[in-house]
Amino acid sequence: MTKIVVKEYIELNHKLEHGMETYPGLSHVEVYDHFPRFGNNALIDGINLLGISGTYIDAPYHEDPDGDKICDYPLEKLAHLPLIVVNKPDSRISFEVEDFEGLDVTGKAVLLNSKHDQFFGKEEYGINTPYLSVEAADYLVKQGVVLVGIDSPLVDNIETSESAIPVHNILLSNGIVICEDMTNIAAAEGKDAYLTAVPPRVPLASFPARVFATVYE
Repeated sequence: MTKIVVKEYIELNHKLEHGMETYPGLSHVEVYDHFPRFGNNALIDGINLLGISGTYIDAPYHEDPDGDKICDYPLEKLAHLPLIVVNKPDSRISFEVEDFEGLDVTGKAVLLNSKHDQFFGKEEYGINTPYLSVEAADYLVKQGVVLVGIDSPLVDNIETSESAIPVHNILLSNGIVICEDMTNIAAAEGKDAYLTAVPPRVPLASFPARVFATVYE
């Protein structure tokens, strides 16, 4: 039997921290101690947050009142997914069909590397945010991708998101998991890597996940 050797693990998520903001002007995180430490020194602490805090995944319920929730996702959609990194040209703000043509994305987690994560936690994070075009979303559906991740606030155009989120609708309605606010995507490029993005089994539309890539020898 061939021995499987893990070369490295790559963190692709932002760490949740007290007072952090993810979606510009909306997200919040409160970490607190529920009681003082007990006599045996044990501590019970907690966290109060929005489902779109840090790096998180969306379920169909996010855009469809009758859709499945985070707890309904089977593990095969969230764990050990072969991944491919796709880079956005600096000449435009959106990922387009031409960025994916000729790439084998079928059955994979497609990670959109825009380098926008460098602004996470800063005012610039909500300005000129890269996104996936509607045409590209349709293309990825036809190619049979499993998950789409991006290192910016939304896969949709944030400038028009208050009135419509068509890319969310296209991907989620076709069973494709969305992961937003990722980071460090470039570190997985060109490697024999597999993505895991598993949150708790919560009955919510979105929830933070420990997102990482496993790289094999």
